[in-house]
Amino acid sequence: MLDTLNTASIIIPLKDNDGSDNSQIIERTIRTLCETHGGATAWEAKGYWVNPKGKLFKDDVTVIQSAMTKQEGNREALRELARDILSDTDQEAVYVSHPGGDVEIIE
Repeated sequence: MLDTLNTASIIIPLKDNDGSDNSQIIERTIRTLCETHGGATAWEAKGYWVNPKGKLFKDDVTVIQSAMTKQEGNREALRELARDILSDTDQEAVYVSHPGGDVEIIE
């Protein structure tokens, strides 16, 4: 019997907090998900969040989804993608939705 596929997603702002372009990081993330899970779908959206100091942030973002199983290895792979994004950008956190719907903010 095949494992059931679920939707997972990661959200990346189009521009970094310092204003630099994140398109290469977005493309790398899409390519990684295609290589590891067979495909990805991406679209642009608006993201809003409030930091601990109460400041409202508004970002143009790319939402990237891929189908994968709920296996812990897939969850850890998404966390690793988010940590890579953090190390390559000026972001404070990365939103990850795991297969099955659990959400995690990677800081």
